[in-house]
This record gives sequence, structure tokens and C-alpha cells, in this order.
Amino acid sequence: MKKALALFLCLVMILSMAACGSKTTTETKPESKPEATQAPASGDKADEKPAANVPELKGPGNVTLKRLGYNTAFDPNDNIGADIIEQSTGYKVEYYMLPSENANEKLIMDISGGADYDAINISMNQFRQLVSQGALTPLDDLLDVYGQDILNSGHSPEVWDALRGDDGHIYAVPYMYPASHEIANFFTVRTDLTKAAGIEKMPTTIDEFYDMLVTLKNYYGDQYIICAGPFYQASEANEAWAVPKTITSAFGIYADWMVVDGKVIHMSEHENFPALLDFMAKLQSEGLIDPDWAVNNETTLKEKFSAGKVIVCAANRALGDYAVPALMENHGVTWDDLDYITALQGSDGTCKYMETTAFNFVTAIPKSSQNAADVVNWWNQRIRDELFITIGEEGVHFNYDDQGGIDPINPIFADERGSSYWYLDVTSAAYGSDLWPSRVRKSAGQWHAFSAVTMNPAPYIEFTTNEFKFKPATENFSTYNTTLFNDTMDFLKQVMAGTRTSADIERLHSDLVVAGLDDVRAELQAYYDAK
Repeated sequence: MKKALALFLCLVMILSMAACGSKTTTETKPESKPEATQAPASGDKADEKPAANVPELKGPGNVTLKRLGYNTAFDPNDNIGADIIEQSTGYKVEYYMLPSENANEKLIMDISGGADYDAINISMNQFRQLVSQGALTPLDDLLDVYGQDILNSGHSPEVWDALRGDDGHIYAVPYMYPASHEIANFFTVRTDLTKAAGIEKMPTTIDEFYDMLVTLKNYYGDQYIICAGPFYQASEANEAWAVPKTITSAFGIYADWMVVDGKVIHMSEHENFPALLDFMAKLQSEGLIDPDWAVNNETTLKEKFSAGKVIVCAANRALGDYAVPALMENHGVTWDDLDYITALQGSDGTCKYMETTAFNFVTAIPKSSQNAADVVNWWNQRIRDELFITIGEEGVHFNYDDQGGIDPINPIFADERGSSYWYLDVTSAAYGSDLWPSRVRKSAGQWHAFSAVTMNPAPYIEFTTNEFKFKPATENFSTYNTTLFNDTMDFLKQVMAGTRTSADIERLHSDLVVAGLDDVRAELQAYYDAK
């Protein structure tokens, strides 16, 4: 498998960046490049400038940019968010989305095939893959000339270093996850149904969780799906785990790669991984979880919950925006009929949950783009106008409260700025602390969940540092880790479906080694040891 994958990657051609045309706008290019005050050099390699000259701007009104993002439920071209950005920057933009399924494959095919996107909003794993293939445009000179507000937006050198390739050059701009300790994954529970079954409080341990599901099954039989998941998400902070971290927390498993006593281990090597497999297989065999668990996606899960078919549903804040209102309208459920299960403890009190300080997404420019200068200029104007684009106008969309915080004015804030998160390509370091908290208050659904789960975290939760959150792209990790992750998640699904068992872990390890497990581990260990 490893050789086959390497051969495939070799077929991905490095695309050459065409020279941009002559300047057709009144905007002038600086006579000399100002010095960047952020994104410091990373060793001698960062002093090597890209060979191509920095192109001149075509300018707003003279070029239409094409931006690719992750899948969403609305049409980004027919949304007020696109109009607001054009109003702020002057740039006309066409927006495209990756599919909800097989997004990585589609991205690689598009970029290797020379699709004419100008900006791609991607996960860190996707970024590492593309930068290792030489498919992205180096941004150092472009940021120096056209992106000074981006360089001076307050991000640490560690953030910028994570966006460098092996050659020392920057290949993306950061969109950081805005909350450092969010319980981004939880279960939303219909308490009108749990109370009818005699359950008065939400479980806090894995044993109580199991007992709750058994009680519901005994009471309702096949009338409802007792527990549905796994609720896939695109965000880097909420990776597409086959088992929600709400459950894995009780087994001490919080990431695909972890550090235990100074040694880097893969989640499949954790001492509690067999117990996790056995637990999920038990839930499936006893009919306590959705028989479609392995094939559910975010859309089907929302549909099942909003249709009133599910009692306990894996979720994040987004469920409150889409599925909960429909559930309330169709089935008479109120906010008093909803509660949440946060990260669970193991029988020994273990509850490890990874902090959410990380990249949410990053945004890069494919080498095939002929509008790189204008993309950076477009990004720069947007970060300069970050408050207006993402929050709105004071007195119209928000007011400042007595503590200086932003208090949104609804429904206009939700109507006109509710979808602005999808358009974010780069954020300032202050975005998470100053602007983002108001966005969680854009809907009753998001705020109800966030205030219950994250603002009042259970005292037993041990937030664990993500040791690799700012790891730069490296060859083996970029080449093999996505496959390792997907193969591990597929194995978990197979165990739940009954086609594999925990006795097959040794076979899984053999397959992962062939897929590059030891090569990736060596890079991560070297990075950790050097910190």
C-alpha cells in the first residue's frame, strides 16, 4: 500500500505559476517591500526567496477570483456573506465547495489536474499533503508586499513556522480555531424521552452512559434510535472520528497521535484501545446505537434527529442551528426538553480531552493561480475590515456591553452575519477573544449548547495539550498520515459492524506499518524531542 500511495503521489505534477498580466488598476505597487514584523525567518532556508518576481495587482473590478472551501448547507454564491465581502474589498469572487464525501480525493484530483482555483481553504492535513507535493505558491514575497496587515495580525512565530514547507517558505495563511478549550463534541439528548423512561440526570461516566442507553432500549424498544453518531465535521478541531471524543475521553484517547511518558504513540497502540473497541462493539451488538452508524454522515444524522427518530445524538454546536429548530417545529420539543452529555469519565476517573488550540483551517494559493497578488491583497483587505465582515456595524448588528464585549442584535446579526464563518480565510490573533464569542450567540441553538457544555466544563475533564498543533509539514507525515487516520477509523467502523474484533488489532498494526506508521512516528518523535 505504501509503495502504491507513493507512486500515486509521484504522478501529481507540480504546477507552474503563470506570470500575471500587466497592471490594470490605479492601485500602485510599493517601490520597495516593507519589512515583515511577524513570520520571522526559519533558519537559513527562509532567506532563499522564490525565483519568480512578485506580480503587480490587477485590482478590484479587473479580476474575478475563485475560492474553494469545505462543504456547507447553503449556496455561498447566493448568500449575503459574498455580497458583504465584495462590498468591503471590491473583489468579485466565485465560490466553490468540496463534496461532503471523499473531499480529500476530490481536492487532490482538482489541484493535480490544474483546476483554476485562486484560493483553497483546507485542513492542516490537506495542506501538509499539498505542500509536500509542491502544489502551492510560496507566499513570503507576496505577504511582504501585499499582506502587511496579515503579517502584523498578532500570530506567534510558532504559528507561521507551522505553515512553512521543508524549504523554509510560507505556503498558507492561518485561520485559527477561536476557542482554546471548547468541548466541541458532545451528545444532545431529548430529555422529554429520557425522563419518561425514568432517567433524571445526564451520565458523567462511561458506565452511567451505558446504563442510560440500556434503560432507554428496555423502555422504548425499536421505537427510536437510542444513540446515533458519529457526526462528522470538516473542522480541524472536530476531525472525522468514527467514535466521538465524548466517548474516547473515558479511555484516555484524545488524538490520533499522543505522547505518553515522552514517547509518541498512535491511538491504536494506546493500552485502552482494545477496551474502546470492545465497548463500541458491545453497544452495536446490543442494539444501543444506530445500525447505520458506520455509514451516517453529518447530513443524515441531522435529518434523523430533526425527524424525531433519535434520543441521544452525537453533535456539535451546528446541530442547534439546523436540526433542533426543525425538531421543535415538528415535534413540539422545547429548550427545556434538551440537555447535553459532555466528555465522559472512565471507570477509574480518566477523562482526557484535547485542547482546541489549533488551526481551524489554513488558506493557500495553488501554483496554477494567475491571480496570486490579488488573492493576498483580497485577504489583507478582509483582515483589515475583520470586524465589519464577520460581525457587522455597531448599532445595527451589535452593541458593546458594559465589559466591552460584543452583544449581537438579532435577528439582523444572524441574518446578515450568520454565515460569515464559511468565508473566513485568515483571522487575526484577537479574533477568538474579541470577535468570535459574539458569533456563538447568533442563535439560541448554538448558545444553549455552548453555554451548557463549554462555559461550564465538568471539573473532572483533563484538557490535554496537542503537542503537534504547530508541527510544520514534513514528508512522511504529509504523505501517509491521512491514510493512517482513515484506515484506523475504517477499522473502528468494521468492529462496530461486527466484521472485525479487537483480536484483529495486530493485523491492523501490520497494515498501518505498511502504510507508513513507523515513518510518521519517527518524524513526530524527532519534532517532540526537539521542542
